[in-house]
Amino acid sequence: MTSASTMVQRGFNYDDLERAAPLLFALLENAPEFVLLLSPTGVIRYTNRTVAGLSMFEAIGRSMFDYMAPESHAVARACIERVVATGEAGRYECIGHGPHGAQVRYESRVGAISEDGEVVALLLIAHDISQRVEMEAQLRASQEQLALAVAASGLGLWEWHIDSDTIVWNEVMCQIHGLTPDQVPRNFAALLETLHPDDRPALAARAREVADVEEFVEFEQRIVRRGGDVAWLMVRGKSVRDDTGRVVKMLGGVVDITARKQAGEALRREEERYRSLVATLAEGIIVVAGDGTIVTCNASAERILGLARDELNDPLGPGNPLRVVHEDGSPFPHESWPAIVALRTGERQTGVIMGIHRPDGQLVWISCNCQPLFRSGTSVPDAVVASFFDITDRKRADAERERLLGEEQRARRRAVLLAEAGKLLVAPRDIHTALGEFVRRLVPELADFAAVELLDEDGGFGTAHRVAVATGDREHDACYIDLRRRLPISADGPLLEVLRRDEVRLSTARPDAPLLPLPGVPEGDVHLAASLRYRAVVLAPLVARCRPLGVMLVATRGRSLGPDDLSLIEELGLRAAQAIENARLYTEMELALAKREEFIAVASHELRTPLTPIVLQTDRLIRRARGDGEFSVATVLPRLGVIQRQADRLHRLIEELLDVSRITGGRLKIEVEDVDYAELLRATVENFSVPLARAGCEVRITAPLYASGRTDRTRFEQIVSNLLANAMKYGVGKPIELALEQAGEHILLSVRDHGIGISTKDQARIFQRFERAVSERHYGGLGLGLWVARHVSEAMGGSITVTSAPGTGSVFVVKLPRVVIETK
Repeated sequence: MTSASTMVQRGFNYDDLERAAPLLFALLENAPEFVLLLSPTGVIRYTNRTVAGLSMFEAIGRSMFDYMAPESHAVARACIERVVATGEAGRYECIGHGPHGAQVRYESRVGAISEDGEVVALLLIAHDISQRVEMEAQLRASQEQLALAVAASGLGLWEWHIDSDTIVWNEVMCQIHGLTPDQVPRNFAALLETLHPDDRPALAARAREVADVEEFVEFEQRIVRRGGDVAWLMVRGKSVRDDTGRVVKMLGGVVDITARKQAGEALRREEERYRSLVATLAEGIIVVAGDGTIVTCNASAERILGLARDELNDPLGPGNPLRVVHEDGSPFPHESWPAIVALRTGERQTGVIMGIHRPDGQLVWISCNCQPLFRSGTSVPDAVVASFFDITDRKRADAERERLLGEEQRARRRAVLLAEAGKLLVAPRDIHTALGEFVRRLVPELADFAAVELLDEDGGFGTAHRVAVATGDREHDACYIDLRRRLPISADGPLLEVLRRDEVRLSTARPDAPLLPLPGVPEGDVHLAASLRYRAVVLAPLVARCRPLGVMLVATRGRSLGPDDLSLIEELGLRAAQAIENARLYTEMELALAKREEFIAVASHELRTPLTPIVLQTDRLIRRARGDGEFSVATVLPRLGVIQRQADRLHRLIEELLDVSRITGGRLKIEVEDVDYAELLRATVENFSVPLARAGCEVRITAPLYASGRTDRTRFEQIVSNLLANAMKYGVGKPIELALEQAGEHILLSVRDHGIGISTKDQARIFQRFERAVSERHYGGLGLGLWVARHVSEAMGGSITVTSAPGTGSVFVVKLPRVVIETK
């Protein structure tokens, strides 16, 4: 027998080969791709797996194109031809049959296997890139390719008698050399002729080595048989000495190790192929012995983990530089790693998702499979093969899909909430009832508290302002409304500040801090102050057409509010404000329509009033002119005077209506000229002498002798006339006081009556179109005089104000520029 050290020196070790075989098979079995050995034309010589309905043996010998979709043939054939022509690796994508018969897209990598510079086979690795799922490679062991040839077919004995230079062989030696007994070489020189020419020079050195030692010497040599075949022999020889110590002969044995040599070479080539396979895999492969040392590691493993092999000295131990986490971000305990579990239990671990924090700070997600390896006859794993592939892109895609799904759900919820809220707000009902249903719709889906606080007529949140509230508890709703009826909200509080700033305000309490109270709920109200506390509170101003309407309050107790929530609340506030404004405009429209009807009725009456005496007096004049009664100056002039007065009244009514059209259409003209304001005032009052006398109103004028300026004479007379007419109407039988004065570059005209007076709430309204402070049935008129006076004053660059109280009369003050600018 030869020693193990001698075999190592010669580059071959049977024990190493026996240990490597199961390791290589385990690596191939754990490969998740299709691995095929092809002829240069694409005929399958070997495959590690096959498709559904076809056995492995049926696949061998068939073309790889039988398992590909027709549209993929051209690209695959072009790649194979390029690899065969150049010897360089290539890749392509194709559609093929999957393991379960389904159509699958593969990424295939093709490498050339060459001998003596010629491509003799192709190595194809197909990776499923459509599903990125676990592929369990099953490689059918080929005992013929991996088995070691055992050179134990027989022992040939030989002797070389040195003195006579005679060679003696036994029959087995003849069989090994393929010679008949009479063809056995008779001397050392003839023996050399049987050796391979390259080994002949070394035989003499071997003979001297045998002669120099007393122990057996072992070496290998090649022979060339008669047919030209080369065979490998394991030769063992020992010298025999005579009594004087002189070497007289050598003897030994020969074993034919050709089959073992061929098997070793085949195994070496196969191992080289498998190492190439592992090196080209996109998945990481690490083989770790039971003591934690790395047996092998491919480049993909180093790339995925971000560590070189020399940095992975302890991949399973506490010295591992990688920090590992579960999918939920929690730490992945070392004892739960799949490789540790596989070594501890001897069970295969598949599809374990791990997050790896690489040394460069990047988080990489992998799907890991671990296969324990056993020595023959043992039940305890001796090593573990870990294969893993990078699923970071898939995890990112999943996270992005979850994010988009969440956004879609939030958008859908937002759309539904906005649609339902809009439906409630546009319903044809009382706006305050609609606001109540609106805030109740927000609780609890959007918030735990919702309220709408509307400004009162004074522009504040007094005890009379409208409130709609939803807390999820009817008792709390009632208490909140009762609080608002009892206590006004402070003018310097956050609600009015939000309205002044016209911006949404969010207040949020830290998780470790107490909950926030609602604005406007005093700490003294023990019941509400304790119950209505929240984690986040939003105040959204309700503004429409630049008009502040109120504030919407939204609060949550169990969660904070993010940008999407604020955007939704702001949009809800805008819709609520628009609904409130629309309700106000609708109410004003109804009032305007009512006033229009009232105006039409009043205008008809006012126009009919002067027409009736005109018609009557005209009829009487016609009859007298026909001879029916006396027709003289004394009888005609009074009737013509009535006609003239009523015609003047009718003319004024028509002019007022025309002024309404001019003012509303922006066509009011101001044509200025040099005037004496004092003289113009007196002349206008003189024209009113008859109506004033009829009304029993004494007029007192206070004015300078002369007050020069430039103004529109007609429009100034119109202002004075309208104010005089108003004073006569509401102060019959009482004096009227007019005062004119020049204050710098302005003219001040005041008209004081001692009539019924005007309440504070009606003082702004009387300057509106068709408005009056009392019923038209008692005082008549179109309700346009003061409205026209205000617009004419403003068109001339001035203003008009009133000071009054019920029962004390009124004072109207007109302020005009002394020199009015002409407008067209």
